[in-house]
Amino acid sequence: MKKQDLVRILKTNKNEWNDLEFKEAGRELPKSAYETVSAFSNTHGGWIVFGIAQIDNKYTISGVISVDKVQNDFLSALRADQKVNHDILVQEKLFEIEGKKILAFYIPEASRQHKPIYLNGDIRRSYIRRGGCDQRCNLQEIERFLRDATAERWDSETVDFNLNQAFDKDSLKWYRHLLHERNPGYDETLSDKDFLLQWGYLIRKKAKLMPTRASILLFGTPIAVRQMLPRPIVDVQWIPGNLEGIQPEVRWLDRVIFEENLISSWRGLIARYMQKVEKPFSIDPHTLLRNEAPPDYRVFRELFVNLLIHQDYADHSRKAVIKFYRDSIEFWNPGDVFGSVENLLEPGEKEVRNPRIVAAFRRLGLCEQAGTGVKMVITQWQALGYPIPKYANDRSRKAFGVLLPLQLKEAAYKEQVSEQVSEQVKQILKYCQTPRSKREILNHMGLGFNYLNYKRHIQQLVERNLLEMLIPHKPNSRLQKYQTSKKGERLL
Repeated sequence: MKKQDLVRILKTNKNEWNDLEFKEAGRELPKSAYETVSAFSNTHGGWIVFGIAQIDNKYTISGVISVDKVQNDFLSALRADQKVNHDILVQEKLFEIEGKKILAFYIPEASRQHKPIYLNGDIRRSYIRRGGCDQRCNLQEIERFLRDATAERWDSETVDFNLNQAFDKDSLKWYRHLLHERNPGYDETLSDKDFLLQWGYLIRKKAKLMPTRASILLFGTPIAVRQMLPRPIVDVQWIPGNLEGIQPEVRWLDRVIFEENLISSWRGLIARYMQKVEKPFSIDPHTLLRNEAPPDYRVFRELFVNLLIHQDYADHSRKAVIKFYRDSIEFWNPGDVFGSVENLLEPGEKEVRNPRIVAAFRRLGLCEQAGTGVKMVITQWQALGYPIPKYANDRSRKAFGVLLPLQLKEAAYKEQVSEQVSEQVKQILKYCQTPRSKREILNHMGLGFNYLNYKRHIQQLVERNLLEMLIPHKPNSRLQKYQTSKKGERLL
C-alpha cells in the first residue's frame, strides 16, 4: 500500500472489504485487531490501518497519537506463544496525512501447514474474513484447516476393508487396459491385488494388506465407496435459465448424481456429456480421447477431472457440483487450491490435496500435465470465441470454482452468423415455411435434441426475428412450433 492509495481510498470513502480493515487506535490497540490478524492470516491476507475512525458511516483520519506504543505492542503480540499460535511476519508502514500519523500493517496469508492461526492458545478462537467482517470459525471450518495442514494426505491413509469386497472388477479392468495401451511394457499378468500393491494403493501394515482411501475412491465397489464417503461424488444439473436473474420454475431439465467410484463417475458423465454436445463425434472407446478432439471437449474434460481429483473428500457436508446454464457452465469444488490461482499458471509440480488420485488420472493422460491445465483452459476457451473463464479460490469457504461463459464475443458471433446465413439459416427457414417443432427442426438438420443445439440453431433465429413462435406467450409449451417470419421470408 502506498500513501496515495490510502488517500484515494479515504476520499472515495471505500468500505472495508476482505483485504482492508480500519481501526482508530489513538493510544492503544483495540482487542478486535487481533481477530482481524487471525482472519487475514487464515484467508487471503490484507491491510490493517490504525488511525482511521468511522463517524456516521464515513472514515476520517483520527491519527495514532502513541505511535511507538501502538506499533511495539502490535508487533510484539504477533509472536508465537503470546497472542497468536505462529509468528506473523508483517510488513509495516508509517504515513503522515493532514499532519496526523497513520500506521499500516500488511498481514500475509499463513501457509497451510500453520493454519488455522488462532488467539490466546484457544483453537476455537480462529477467524476467517468474509467481505468486510471477521467471523469466528465453526467446528467444520477448523477441521478443514487441520486436514489440509497435515503432512500425510487424506487419500494416502489406510482403511480397514475386506479386500475381496472392496474393489469393483470392471473399474479395475477398464483402468488397467488403458494403462497398458499407454504403456506397452506394463505387465498385464499381475493379479488385481498385486497391481494395487505395486502402485501403492494397497499398503502392508503388520503383515496385513490394507487399502488406501484413494484406492477405494478410485476403484471401490458402491458399498465400499458409500461407507467411506456418505455423500455423492458430483451433482450435475442442466438448468433452463441464466446464471443470474429470475430463475425458471423448472429447477433443471436434467440432473445426474454420481455416487460410485471416480472411474465409474468419470465414464458416466463423459457418456452423458457426449449425448448433449452440439455435434456428436467419435471418441476412442479405450482412451476416451480423439486425435483432433474439439476444444470444448478438452476444456470440459480438464475441468471435470480437476473437480474429481482435487476436491476435499473428507468434507462430508458438501458435494461437488457442475451446473450447465444457458449462458455459462459452473464448476464448484469443496476444497480450495493450496497455492494461489496465479501460481496455477506457472509450469511445474504443485502441492495437491489428493496426490495418489491425481497420479492415477495423470498416468492415463486424462488431464493436462502439472502447470499446464489452467493455461490450456483459458487459451482453448478464448479460441472458441468466448470470454476468458473466471476462477475463484475462496479461502474463507475453502472452495474452488470455475465459470465458463457461453456468450460469444461480438466478433466471433458475427463470424459465426455470417458463415451460417448461406446454408444452415436458409435451410431452417425453408423447412419452417410450414410450422415445425424444435425436435423436427433439429432432426431435419441432423442435430441431437438438446438445449445447446436449440439455443444455437433455433433460439438465435427467434431473437433475430427470422423465426416466430406460434405460442409466444408460452415459450416453453410442449406444443410450441416455429414458423418462418416475414423478415425470414425476405431473407430467403
